[in-house]
Amino acid sequence: MAKKPSSSDSGTRKALIPIALPSDVARPSPIQRIRKWWRDNPDIHYSVTAYTSILFAGAAGWGLLFLMLGGATDPATSSLVPFSWTCLILGGAGCFFLLPEFFAYLSLRDTFEEICALESRTEVIRRRKEAEDAAEALGAMYRSRLLGVYLDLEIKPNRRWRERPKNGAQPISWWSNPRSKISVILPGLDALRKVEIHRALISLTSFLLAIIMFESIFGGFDGSSGSLNDIIIGSSVENHTPPYIDSVSAVIALALSMLLWMTTPAKSIEEDVE
Repeated sequence: MAKKPSSSDSGTRKALIPIALPSDVARPSPIQRIRKWWRDNPDIHYSVTAYTSILFAGAAGWGLLFLMLGGATDPATSSLVPFSWTCLILGGAGCFFLLPEFFAYLSLRDTFEEICALESRTEVIRRRKEAEDAAEALGAMYRSRLLGVYLDLEIKPNRRWRERPKNGAQPISWWSNPRSKISVILPGLDALRKVEIHRALISLTSFLLAIIMFESIFGGFDGSSGSLNDIIIGSSVENHTPPYIDSVSAVIALALSMLLWMTTPAKSIEEDVE
């Protein structure tokens, strides 16, 4: 005859059953935390995607140029081979995943800029949903700019947005604002007020400055820093152990830095020289 379990046996069995405490509840992994933080901060998506894409593209470009120019077979640059391969692989993978997203943001920004440049109230209202969708994706700065456009054209703003216009309908982004300090100082050069020329000037100046600084700090493909001063005066060119910068390179770097600073947005309309 089966023995009935006593109350003490059942109590012992209950005691052996693990009790789930609040601390034992599954905690989110670091990846889940990062994903939650990313979802909770939509205003930084565009800027983070843009800068990360540029970084990955630069890394992939470095690795590709290094290998194509024979750096992998040059004994003098053998120490840079692992670094260059890492840049090429990681940069290529990053570009594969991020560049489509980056170009999608660029398309949204172009649409946004096109609508903000319209002077017709009826046309802005007709394309209102396009502008608001683009502003939602691009972040708070673009929502604020769109609010400024609505204010100028007397259009009732979206209730979901509570930001106040920061600078009316004037662009406040360095990259997309062709009204730079240099365009104000040199008002006769109308080309400086074109967005394409403005962006090309920023890109070229940044690229040349980066080359000079990289050459001076880390050296070239052979691991040594050259001297523009020796080339100009016609003396024998000597290679120097980095970090090293000659007087001519320092002057050029300073000039490029000043030019890059001059491409930043001008502060006020009053700075214009009629």
